[in-house]
Amino acid sequence: MNDGHSHSHSHGLARLLAHAGRLKRLKRTGWLDRGVPSENAESVADHTYRTALLAWLAAATDPGLDRNRVLQLALIHDLAEAITGDPAPYRPDELPPEGDREARRAFFRVRHLRTAENAAAKHAAEHAAIADLLGPLPPALRAELRALWDEYESQTSPEARFVKEADRLEAFFQSREYLADDPELPVWGFADMAANEVHHPALAALRDGFQAADVAPMTGARAMPDT
Repeated sequence: MNDGHSHSHSHGLARLLAHAGRLKRLKRTGWLDRGVPSENAESVADHTYRTALLAWLAAATDPGLDRNRVLQLALIHDLAEAITGDPAPYRPDELPPEGDREARRAFFRVRHLRTAENAAAKHAAEHAAIADLLGPLPPALRAELRALWDEYESQTSPEARFVKEADRLEAFFQSREYLADDPELPVWGFADMAANEVHHPALAALRDGFQAADVAPMTGARAMPDT
């Protein structure tokens, strides 16, 4: 094997993994803004791990899904956040003061959607981040990972749509766990999302099973989470 080629391959992969390691320290913005203490807030890597495990295991019940593809998509779906961070759909200056818990609760009772300008900026930032992360990789590996990321972003396959639903379901699971610790957290929108945007039978069954065993009822105002 050519030593120069091997060094270049190793350097590009090591760089990608070093960036991915940042996801272990990147706290999910939506939890922090809702009042979850920083020391308890999950990281993006925490979320990615359980989303990947959930999706891979649940996909076993559907022979029409490529489980390996599901796992690959789940592992890469938030990779760009290693560079972009985890931006919320609202501006930071729109949030009520951190000490005003009632105002924060009221803020999160409504659905917050990205403006067209915000969504375009987010997409452009993630597109640039993925290009940066994958750029030093060997061409074949770079193309493989880029195809996975594009597939998830465009939601063009059953596997991509399955992982998107698994992503939402994992966020619902996490919200219920936080709610068990603090019943006053404004996380109602995650229950609404799980009820109305998780459709695949395998994932819906997981949702219903989790709900049946949950300590907190799946009730509250209809609001949408920040995903």
